[in-house]
Amino acid sequence: MHLFDVLAEWISANGLTITVIIHISFSLLTSLHIVLFKENYRTSLAWIGLVVFSPVMGSLLYWFFGINRIKRLAQKEHPRTQQNNFTKVEKPVNYHGIAKHWHPYLVSGNAILPSNYLANNSVEPLVNGDIAYPAMLESIRQAKISVALSSYIFDYDSLGRQFVTALSDAHNRGVAVNVLLDGIGYSWRKSYRALKKLGVPTARFLPADTFTSARFINLRNHRKILCIDGDVAYIGGINISKHNVVETAVHPIDDIHFRVTGPVIDQISQVFIEDWRFATGASLTFPVYRANTMPATDEQSVVARVVQDGPDEHHNRVRWTLINALGAAQSSVKIMTPYFIPDQILMTSLHAAALRGVSIEIIVPARSNIPFIDWVMASNFARIIQHGIKIYKNKRPFDHSKIVMIDDLWSFIGSSNWDARSLEFNFEINIECFDTQLNAQLTELFNVKKQNANRVDADDDVNNRPIYIRFRNNLVRLFSPYL
Repeated sequence: MHLFDVLAEWISANGLTITVIIHISFSLLTSLHIVLFKENYRTSLAWIGLVVFSPVMGSLLYWFFGINRIKRLAQKEHPRTQQNNFTKVEKPVNYHGIAKHWHPYLVSGNAILPSNYLANNSVEPLVNGDIAYPAMLESIRQAKISVALSSYIFDYDSLGRQFVTALSDAHNRGVAVNVLLDGIGYSWRKSYRALKKLGVPTARFLPADTFTSARFINLRNHRKILCIDGDVAYIGGINISKHNVVETAVHPIDDIHFRVTGPVIDQISQVFIEDWRFATGASLTFPVYRANTMPATDEQSVVARVVQDGPDEHHNRVRWTLINALGAAQSSVKIMTPYFIPDQILMTSLHAAALRGVSIEIIVPARSNIPFIDWVMASNFARIIQHGIKIYKNKRPFDHSKIVMIDDLWSFIGSSNWDARSLEFNFEINIECFDTQLNAQLTELFNVKKQNANRVDADDDVNNRPIYIRFRNNLVRLFSPYL
């Protein structure tokens, strides 16, 4: 007992010294891990700064939220022995009659992501929930074999209840229904419980309900997928919420979704199969797309493939796909996104294209649903508009649309935003498309949106802002690696 008394007295007398030693040791260990395993040097410096200047707490935040643990787990959970047209690559590359100057893009695209570019697809834009939801609900009601639905947000409101009813009815008539909701996703609880109560197989992706699972809170499934019978699929940016029904919403959200038919559906359903297996450990089998024996029509002219991304073995595929496409651009680049906070590599690629004489136009909301994201975007305006890049602020309440068009041929659609959350932390799904008709439709939509937008002016929007506004915006920008 005397020994313990002496030890307790020494600790009491040297408590500050022990605290400093613990902080330094923990900080050094954490900083060593950051230097060894973090790829982005700006993010690394930001984390190291937090670790050093926020004793103990900074290190704890890093070990909980800064480590990409899912990458190792996904490689373990997703064996690469499963071969299908999503992972099996044609040799040599099938150029599908696409213009010759895009051939190097297709070659490097296969190096970025080993999956086929598939011809004879149809991709139909569905603007806002006013058009998208009735089509999706009708497809669910007509389903005969299977329905797979994945959503980041699933509000249990007047619109969400329509989906719950349609999914339950499909399940009751013998259709294999599987619903996957993000484990956080703002509003999953009521919808999840309603579906489970009705017997619809429903799962949550990376729930953060316990202390140990809380370390996954930063890694979200942002995908929006609906696959029906292997015949039709829907993907894009629209969640399930009455706010997307613009005609009646009190706080409307503009957005765009896409109805997809053709062989690329198999790649979309494969993403859902992998996500379901990851979330539940169970395997699913979906109907394979049944090719029509009739010749493809003009509506089925899209050459497309899925680009999935996430903090796992698919990491960085969206970023590299965008860099690759910007390098192929010859005349124009049009981007519409709710959050535009590109990293240095993407920004350099945009400026490089602008220096080659490529016209680059970007539309962002004048006001998004996240104020501090608006501040970060505003702090970057001066850097963005260099070399002739034009950026416009859409005056609609909030536009959540995510599309990219390059020249008159290539389009990129899906769930990804141009920010660190989409490019680093979220599980995303997108489709890259080669088709002049689809590109023209999206370009027309872009031009309509631009008529309701104000172009960012170097003086009014940057230089003449009050100093406290510029200070606030630039201060928040320092934290953009964490956003």
